[in-house]
Amino acid sequence: MKKLPISLTSVMLIVGGIIFIGYLYLVGFWNVVEVIRALDLRIALSTILIDLVCIGLFAFGWKLLLRNPGMKFKHCFEIVLVSIFGDLMIPTGSISGEIFRVTLTTKRSSLQISEATASVLLHRLLLGITFGGVLGVSLVLIIMTQAIPLAGLYLFVALAVIDLILGVIGIYAAFRAQRFEKFVERLAIKTGNFIRIFRSRYNVEDMRARVMGGFNAFGRAIAGVKKTSILASAIVLTARWFLIASIPYLMFISLGYPVSYWVALSVSIFASMVQMIPIGIPGLVGVMEISMTAFFMVFGIPADIAASGTILTRLVIFWFELLISGAAASFQGIRGLQGINNKGKTMGV
Repeated sequence: MKKLPISLTSVMLIVGGIIFIGYLYLVGFWNVVEVIRALDLRIALSTILIDLVCIGLFAFGWKLLLRNPGMKFKHCFEIVLVSIFGDLMIPTGSISGEIFRVTLTTKRSSLQISEATASVLLHRLLLGITFGGVLGVSLVLIIMTQAIPLAGLYLFVALAVIDLILGVIGIYAAFRAQRFEKFVERLAIKTGNFIRIFRSRYNVEDMRARVMGGFNAFGRAIAGVKKTSILASAIVLTARWFLIASIPYLMFISLGYPVSYWVALSVSIFASMVQMIPIGIPGLVGVMEISMTAFFMVFGIPADIAASGTILTRLVIFWFELLISGAAASFQGIRGLQGINNKGKTMGV
């Protein structure tokens, strides 16, 4: 009898499931059930609409960076959903989602791959800068309104400063790409010479020309993005960070245990940072629950309450998003197959 192969994704899902079960045991499963039984369903369900608006803001912030003719917002929203599915199912620190975005953008618009890549890169850098800025604001307000353990404070401050610095450096490097032209050219030639060791007929000059062509096209695409568009995108992404924090904030209210909005904001931003770690478990099942609960507990929230708020929040920002992004990915796959069939009929296949 033939054994069925088990994929790495399945194995990692099992690992995540085991971590999640251990997490429920540690926080007290029945205590969590009792807390959730007091849930105000109307308040909890309102967070689904908020999550959709947050996805829309993410897509709109990206659309602002797409050069003319760009794409319609509807198409940007669809592509972002597919990229979310890629990030949730292929946890590579959002790289998989960005690849989907670039690939689908070039297919759904007249934009070149260099232009699509430039928009996605700028969007990601702005997301990092606004992350650090909003986290810094929330820290100041938390310090002003309540005490926070020094260990937690130092960690949050370090995250905010590092992210701001990296984001600013990234934006500067992107707009000064031409300064790295000689370095990129030398790197391309060295890489080509290395490949030539194994393939004697490999054309190093051809590789250099292709790499430099792509590099220069990318530089032109970056330079073509208006500064006002970058500012507008940063404002939209900042608003998204503030709005997404209302999901756990409202979840705690629905449980009858209101927490500070600034605590919800800080933990939400930190959770987004944890989600960037390429651990390999789809959706970071178990890992995210432990991380969010631990950080809510840092702010003095009891374990069963923190776990209940975390689980309910994850139902929206993971399981709901997995459902709609999976549907979007399936729709894109069907559309792609239809395009292939129509092309075949046109060619008389």
